[in-house]
Amino acid sequence: MKNFLFTGFIILLLSAVSCKTTEKGSMTQTQTPTSQTNEKKNISINREELNGTWIIKTAKGKTVIGDSPVEITFDLTNRRIYGNDGCNVINGTAFFENENGLRFESLISTMKACRPEVTDRTVLNALNETRSYKRADTKELSIKFCDEKGKSVMTLEKRMVDLLNGSWKVTTIDGKKITEENPTMVIDIPEAKLSGFAGCNRMFGGISLDGTAFGIAFTQVATTRMACPDMKTEQLFLSALGKVTGFYMIDNFHAALYQQPQTPIIIIEKVQ
Repeated sequence: MKNFLFTGFIILLLSAVSCKTTEKGSMTQTQTPTSQTNEKKNISINREELNGTWIIKTAKGKTVIGDSPVEITFDLTNRRIYGNDGCNVINGTAFFENENGLRFESLISTMKACRPEVTDRTVLNALNETRSYKRADTKELSIKFCDEKGKSVMTLEKRMVDLLNGSWKVTTIDGKKITEENPTMVIDIPEAKLSGFAGCNRMFGGISLDGTAFGIAFTQVATTRMACPDMKTEQLFLSALGKVTGFYMIDNFHAALYQQPQTPIIIIEKVQ
């Protein structure tokens, strides 16, 4: 009897982690309409949600290691993917089948030599084995790729920093409201460039992403050298900008740049 119960438990566990969508059946006594709805919500993901960049967290059960951010970008318009396996640039074609079928073909990569610990080959193998996708657990920003048997071969997290792409006005610095000579920021994620107005001078710099969904830093920020009667806002802004490690969206038009997630140091407003 114990062996029977143990076997039944293993079957249920394997079914829970499978990527394959199960057929609808009659409701058992332990199922409720609510739980059935939640299960469907957790599994399903609209194809359009795949568009954009995804950070690869694991491949073939291993945490990925790379000299560059390990990520792929879906270009659904052209059915293409491109990205980096942690060492080399990769490109390929994405084919969608049925509700959640997915496979990649014509995958190619550059041939740069990689350190032994980099998981570039594991990433490529996982992409080649992919046959379907689903949302991972209840996290709306996470997905998993699965092989033909429904076994997970890769987990990914949506890179949300793309939401910062565009022009912004700085409204608050270190809790202080800015009402005059507001600094402005033009954030160009694809080109990894920062430009704008620091409060007195024009500024230029780079953008560094750390391979997490909300991580961002501004690097090598420089300004022109014009002197102004009041440089306090500019000095305060540049000092705060150098401390930024990430962001979160407050609403559709405002974002907080922070050093620690609970302590925003710069509030920015989208320029319409």
